[in-house]
Amino acid sequence: MNNNMIHIKTAMELFPGFQYLFRGDMAEIDFSVIEFLLKQGWALESSDEARINAVFQAGMDKNDIYGTSFSSLSSVKDVIGKCRFVASDMDELRIINEAASGILPQGHLESVGISVVLEDYDNKKLKGFRMTDISELSAFARKLPYISLRGCFLKGDTHNLSGESLGRYIQNCYETAKQISTLVPCKISYVDAAGCMEPVFQTIQEGREVSDKLKIMAEIVNNLNQTSFYAKLLIQ
Repeated sequence: MNNNMIHIKTAMELFPGFQYLFRGDMAEIDFSVIEFLLKQGWALESSDEARINAVFQAGMDKNDIYGTSFSSLSSVKDVIGKCRFVASDMDELRIINEAASGILPQGHLESVGISVVLEDYDNKKLKGFRMTDISELSAFARKLPYISLRGCFLKGDTHNLSGESLGRYIQNCYETAKQISTLVPCKISYVDAAGCMEPVFQTIQEGREVSDKLKIMAEIVNNLNQTSFYAKLLIQ
């Protein structure tokens, strides 16, 4: 465990109702890190089978583990049932569906999330679906009989965001997920606002007033979610 995780714990005070999603591919994960994640009730995102297996075996609920960027059938099969998959393109959806077809009991579906780049924050470099892809995605997903779309990871270029502008980004993530739930259509059970922590640290450095504005906007999202959408709110 490092000091950055202590800073994240402090930063999460600005996000009541949100769960922190730790990026498991960005740092070494040893027992102390896993223990800290479990103690805090945080979630984990990883594209590494060994790390997913490690946190699952340590006792993390599979619904708090998110597997991303899996491009091979063998890697998906290695962790299916131990995480929630999040797909960034049609090929990943197809592979997850193929893996699920031979493993899941009759009548069961593998819940899969999709990674979507926000239009207003698109730097053309990020991997993921665009809103212009959603109609085609919806038609494609209906042809995959062993998966169901159940979540959204929203991402964008968050450089230079802080305070109120970061709050607007988080609100955009939430509203986009609601829009996707109508367009697909599907029941969204979790929404992740990615790329937020560095801007949050910048916000904290800018002082209490700026931090309070961000917290108020995060509280608005949480309150809206508790009265209508009822999704798990993630931030990373």
